Amino acid sequence: MSDEEKKCCGGDPCGEQKECGGHQEEGHSCGCGCGCHHDAAEGNAPRDVPLPPPSLVTLASSIATQAMVSMGVFPNPSTGKSEFYFNQASHLIDTIDLIIKKTEGNRTDEETRTLTGVLSELQMLFVAAQNEKNRRDSQS
Repeated sequence: MSDEEKKCCGGDPCGEQKECGGHQEEGHSCGCGCGCHHDAAEGNAPRDVPLPPPSLVTLASSIATQAMVSMGVFPNPSTGKSEFYFNQASHLIDTIDLIIKKTEGNRTDEETRTLTGVLSELQMLFVAAQNEKNRRDSQS
């Protein structure tokens, strides 16, 4: 059993350790259906895994991931294809910029570095994604 599973399930996933034979090695699913990450190793999508506390960094990371999908950096999870939605990406990048402006004076140094770094990275990716789309369009 991984340390993460022990932390989540207290070393005994949903009290089912005896039922599954007690062999909780990495990647084994006890079949208890608790929705924890040890079920995901068997191909079952986790239903309600523990999440970290909300923070500016996790909010920015979530928005940044959506922006990267919109720019084709990551494939769209629905289609599995890289797609370009620049209006959406621009809106999401502007949202991170808004968060930076509205939280001025209320962030830690680490939060400031992270948010400004994410914004800069997304702005560079936006230009690169536009260039990639133009290259693909010219080849068609």
